[in-house]
Amino acid sequence: MHAEVSGPTAMMSTTRAPPAGREGQAVKEDGGEQMTKRASTTVLYETRTRIDRDISDVFARLTDMDGYRTWMRRTGLFRRSGQTSDGPLGLGTAYFDATRMGTFHGEVTDYDRPARIGFRETLRWFGSILMEARPRYVLEADRDTTNVHHVAEGELFGVMRLMKPLAAMLARSERARTVEALKRSLEPGSTPDARQRP
Repeated sequence: MHAEVSGPTAMMSTTRAPPAGREGQAVKEDGGEQMTKRASTTVLYETRTRIDRDISDVFARLTDMDGYRTWMRRTGLFRRSGQTSDGPLGLGTAYFDATRMGTFHGEVTDYDRPARIGFRETLRWFGSILMEARPRYVLEADRDTTNVHHVAEGELFGVMRLMKPLAAMLARSERARTVEALKRSLEPGSTPDARQRP
Protein backbone atom coordinates (compact mmCIF):
# COMPACT_ATOMS: atom_id res chain seq x y z
CA MET A 1 0.00 0.00 0.00
CA HIS A 2 1.33 3.39 -0.94
CA ALA A 3 1.96 5.71 1.99
CA GLU A 4 -0.46 8.62 2.19
CA VAL A 5 1.60 11.13 4.11
CA SER A 6 0.35 14.68 4.26
CA GLY A 7 2.80 17.38 3.24
CA PRO A 8 4.66 19.33 5.89
CA THR A 9 2.35 21.60 7.83
CA ALA A 10 5.27 23.78 8.83
CA MET A 11 8.63 24.25 7.19
CA MET A 12 10.50 27.34 8.24
CA SER A 13 13.94 28.59 9.12
CA THR A 14 15.15 31.25 11.47
CA THR A 15 18.52 32.61 12.43
CA ARG A 16 19.60 32.95 16.04
CA ALA A 17 22.43 35.26 17.00
CA PRO A 18 24.73 34.91 20.02
CA PRO A 19 23.40 36.81 23.05
CA ALA A 20 26.59 38.84 23.50
CA GLY A 21 30.14 39.20 22.23
CA ARG A 22 31.58 37.40 19.25
CA GLU A 23 30.18 34.16 17.91
CA GLY A 24 31.34 31.31 20.13
CA GLN A 25 32.17 33.60 23.07
CA ALA A 26 31.34 32.23 26.53
CA VAL A 27 28.59 34.14 28.35
CA LYS A 28 26.94 33.83 31.76
CA GLU A 29 23.49 32.28 31.93
CA ASP A 30 21.00 32.31 34.84
CA GLY A 31 22.42 30.62 37.91
CA GLY A 32 25.96 31.58 36.98
CA GLU A 33 26.56 28.54 34.75
CA GLN A 34 28.91 29.33 31.89
CA MET A 35 27.87 28.20 28.43
CA THR A 36 29.11 28.79 24.91
CA LYS A 37 26.61 30.41 22.57
CA ARG A 38 26.90 30.32 18.79
CA ALA A 39 24.76 31.69 16.00
CA SER A 40 22.53 29.03 14.48
CA THR A 41 19.80 28.51 11.90
CA THR A 42 16.70 26.50 12.77
CA VAL A 43 14.76 24.30 10.34
CA LEU A 44 11.35 22.89 11.35
CA TYR A 45 9.42 20.06 9.67
CA GLU A 46 5.99 18.78 10.72
CA THR A 47 3.66 16.16 9.26
CA ARG A 48 0.73 13.95 10.23
CA THR A 49 -0.37 10.58 8.93
CA ARG A 50 -2.52 7.63 9.94
CA ILE A 51 -1.21 4.07 10.05
CA ASP A 52 -3.52 1.07 9.91
CA ARG A 53 -1.85 -0.65 12.84
CA ASP A 54 -2.24 -0.80 16.62
CA ILE A 55 -0.45 1.96 18.53
CA SER A 56 1.73 -0.51 20.43
CA ASP A 57 3.13 -1.89 17.16
CA VAL A 58 3.92 1.60 15.85
CA PHE A 59 5.64 2.57 19.08
CA ALA A 60 7.65 -0.66 19.12
CA ARG A 61 8.84 -0.05 15.55
CA LEU A 62 9.97 3.51 16.35
CA THR A 63 11.84 2.49 19.50
CA ASP A 64 13.75 -0.45 18.00
CA MET A 65 16.94 1.43 17.14
CA ASP A 66 18.70 -1.64 15.76
CA GLY A 67 15.72 -2.52 13.60
CA TYR A 68 15.53 0.64 11.47
CA ARG A 69 17.84 -0.93 8.89
CA THR A 70 15.19 -3.59 8.16
CA TRP A 71 12.54 -1.12 7.02
CA MET A 72 14.32 2.11 6.03
CA ARG A 73 15.38 2.26 2.40
CA ARG A 74 18.96 3.29 1.64
CA THR A 75 17.88 5.68 -1.11
CA GLY A 76 18.20 8.72 1.16
CA LEU A 77 20.66 9.81 3.84
CA PHE A 78 20.03 6.89 6.20
CA ARG A 79 22.51 4.02 6.39
CA ARG A 80 22.06 2.29 9.75
CA SER A 81 21.39 2.97 13.40
CA GLY A 82 21.79 1.20 16.70
CA GLN A 83 21.63 1.50 20.45
CA THR A 84 24.99 2.11 22.16
CA SER A 85 23.99 2.04 25.84
CA ASP A 86 23.06 -1.05 27.83
CA GLY A 87 19.61 -2.01 28.99
CA PRO A 88 16.15 -1.55 27.50
CA LEU A 89 15.44 1.60 25.52
CA GLY A 90 14.11 4.46 27.62
CA LEU A 91 14.77 8.03 28.65
CA GLY A 92 18.49 8.77 28.27
CA THR A 93 19.28 5.76 26.05
CA ALA A 94 22.25 6.51 23.76
CA TYR A 95 22.37 5.56 20.09
CA PHE A 96 24.09 6.29 16.77
CA ASP A 97 22.55 7.20 13.42
CA ALA A 98 24.89 6.68 10.46
CA THR A 99 24.06 8.76 7.38
CA ARG A 100 25.69 9.84 4.13
CA MET A 101 26.66 13.10 5.87
CA GLY A 102 28.35 11.34 8.78
CA THR A 103 27.37 9.66 12.03
CA PHE A 104 25.05 11.39 14.46
CA HIS A 105 25.30 10.50 18.15
CA GLY A 106 22.23 11.02 20.28
CA GLU A 107 19.99 10.09 23.15
CA VAL A 108 16.31 9.55 23.86
CA THR A 109 14.89 12.76 25.36
CA ASP A 110 11.20 11.85 25.67
CA TYR A 111 9.74 8.44 26.38
CA ASP A 112 6.13 7.69 27.30
CA ARG A 113 4.98 4.26 26.10
CA PRO A 114 3.08 4.05 23.81
CA ALA A 115 2.27 7.71 23.22
CA ARG A 116 5.55 9.66 22.78
CA ILE A 117 9.15 9.18 21.75
CA GLY A 118 11.68 11.96 21.19
CA PHE A 119 15.36 12.11 20.28
CA ARG A 120 18.23 14.60 20.20
CA GLU A 121 21.32 13.89 18.09
CA THR A 122 24.36 15.85 16.92
CA LEU A 123 26.70 15.62 13.94
CA ARG A 124 30.32 16.66 14.38
CA TRP A 125 33.03 17.19 11.79
CA PHE A 126 36.58 17.39 13.13
CA GLY A 127 35.29 18.05 16.64
CA SER A 128 32.92 20.90 15.75
CA ILE A 129 29.14 20.57 15.93
CA LEU A 130 27.58 21.17 12.53
CA MET A 131 24.04 20.04 13.16
CA GLU A 132 21.67 19.10 15.96
CA ALA A 133 18.45 17.26 15.13
CA ARG A 134 15.46 16.82 17.45
CA PRO A 135 12.88 14.46 15.90
CA ARG A 136 9.86 13.42 17.96
CA TYR A 137 6.68 11.43 17.47
CA VAL A 138 3.31 11.73 19.22
CA LEU A 139 1.01 8.73 18.72
CA GLU A 140 -2.75 8.62 19.27
CA ALA A 141 -4.81 5.43 19.11
CA ASP A 142 -7.96 5.49 16.99
CA ARG A 143 -9.52 2.04 17.42
CA ASP A 144 -7.18 -0.28 15.53
CA THR A 145 -5.30 2.51 13.76
CA THR A 146 -2.75 5.07 14.94
CA ASN A 147 -2.52 8.78 14.21
CA VAL A 148 1.11 9.85 13.99
CA HIS A 149 2.22 13.44 14.53
CA HIS A 150 5.87 13.86 13.64
CA VAL A 151 7.84 17.04 14.32
CA ALA A 152 11.55 17.48 13.63
CA GLU A 153 13.68 20.51 14.47
CA GLY A 154 17.20 21.02 13.20
CA GLU A 155 19.88 23.50 14.27
CA LEU A 156 22.61 24.35 11.76
CA PHE A 157 25.97 25.67 12.93
CA GLY A 158 29.14 26.98 11.30
CA VAL A 159 29.53 26.28 7.61
CA MET A 160 26.23 24.38 7.57
CA ARG A 161 24.42 27.70 8.02
CA LEU A 162 25.64 28.67 4.57
CA MET A 163 23.93 25.55 3.20
CA LYS A 164 20.52 26.37 4.71
CA PRO A 165 18.42 25.88 1.53
CA LEU A 166 20.06 22.53 0.75
CA ALA A 167 19.89 21.39 4.38
CA ALA A 168 16.21 22.29 4.59
CA MET A 169 15.45 20.36 1.41
CA LEU A 170 17.37 17.29 2.62
CA ALA A 171 15.70 17.42 6.03
CA ARG A 172 12.23 17.64 4.52
CA SER A 173 12.91 14.76 2.14
CA GLU A 174 14.47 12.51 4.79
CA ARG A 175 11.76 13.06 7.40
CA ALA A 176 9.00 12.43 4.84
CA ARG A 177 10.83 9.31 3.67
CA THR A 178 11.06 8.03 7.25
CA VAL A 179 7.33 8.42 7.91
CA GLU A 180 6.45 6.84 4.56
CA ALA A 181 8.72 3.88 5.27
CA LEU A 182 7.26 3.49 8.77
CA LYS A 183 3.72 3.38 7.36
CA ARG A 184 4.67 1.02 4.55
CA SER A 185 6.43 -1.38 6.91
CA LEU A 186 3.47 -1.73 9.28
CA GLU A 187 0.35 -1.79 7.14
CA PRO A 188 -1.23 -5.07 6.00
CA GLY A 189 0.04 -6.46 2.72
CA SER A 190 3.49 -4.88 3.05
CA THR A 191 6.67 -6.94 3.09
CA PRO A 192 9.24 -4.30 4.07
CA ASP A 193 12.11 -6.64 4.78
CA ALA A 194 11.97 -8.20 1.34
CA ARG A 195 11.34 -4.99 -0.61
CA GLN A 196 13.41 -2.40 1.21
CA ARG A 197 16.76 -3.93 2.00
CA PRO A 198 19.44 -2.97 -0.53
